[in-house]
Amino acid sequence: MDLLHVNDRPGAYPPSWYAATAPLLDPLPALAADTEADVCVIGAGYTGLSTALHLAERGRRVVVLDAHRVGWGASGRNGGQVGTGQRLGQLALERLVGHEAAHRLWDLGLAANALVRGLIVRHGIDCDATPGVLHADHRARFVAGTRREVEHLRDAYGYTQIRFVDREEMRA
Repeated sequence: MDLLHVNDRPGAYPPSWYAATAPLLDPLPALAADTEADVCVIGAGYTGLSTALHLAERGRRVVVLDAHRVGWGASGRNGGQVGTGQRLGQLALERLVGHEAAHRLWDLGLAANALVRGLIVRHGIDCDATPGVLHADHRARFVAGTRREVEHLRDAYGYTQIRFVDREEMRA
C-alpha cells in the first residue's frame, strides 16, 4: 500500500457528488484466467475506455484492466463539462506556441467536443447533455482580458458560439 491509496475503500469510489448520486455499475469481475487479445488497455478511465471502444469498433479484440473500478480515478471526479479550449486562453496560447499551432490545438478541441457529442448520440447515452460553458471572472481586473478573448475567438477563429456576459446579465 502506498500513500496515494492508503485511504481507499476496496471496491468503492472515493467520496464525491458523482459517487453519491450516480447509479453505479456493479463491480466487474477480475480477470480470472489467461486470455488473448489484440490489445490490452491499462486503465478504465475516459482515455482507456475510449481507446478500447474505438479499437473494438475497428474489429480489435480488447481487454481493459484497471486496479480499481471503471471510472475510479480522475475520470470519476470529472464535473462533466466538455469545453473546447486548452488550459490557457487562445491569446496566451498563441503567445506561447504561435498562431498556427494554437489554431491547430483549437481545431483539436472542436473535434474532441464533436466526438463526445457523437458518442452520446450514437450510443444513446442519457447524460442530460446541455451545450454551453460559463466562465466567470472572480476579479474585476480580469474582465477586460475576457472580453478581448471573446472578441479574438470570434474574429480570428470564426467561433460564433461565444458571447461576453456582463455582471448585470449574470445577476439577472
